[in-house]
Amino acid sequence: MKRFMALYCDTSGAHQPTPDLTAEQQEQMMAPWINWEKKCGEQLVDMGAPFTPASASENGEDWTPSKNFVTGYSIVSANNLAEAQALFQGHPIYNHPGHSVEISECVPM
Repeated sequence: MKRFMALYCDTSGAHQPTPDLTAEQQEQMMAPWINWEKKCGEQLVDMGAPFTPASASENGEDWTPSKNFVTGYSIVSANNLAEAQALFQGHPIYNHPGHSVEISECVPM
């Protein structure tokens, strides 16, 4: 099987701050993600993690806040892109207005 990386993007134009949640609120927020994890089964290679706002550089010396708002990632395995995309139907990221998923195949080097 091939591997595909899904990037979660905030398309609102601004990186949203991480909310300060109680343990109960965190559990409620994670419940849909756990359900998605169960749906994917062994095809979920890496659940991933959320990202903080990124820094960007074009030369490795000068760094500025990134204009891309990638908020996290997951890695799945699938036979092809269509199969990988199907794993993201009903994904919990769509419960957050202004978010999208971008999927790319991880090409072996």
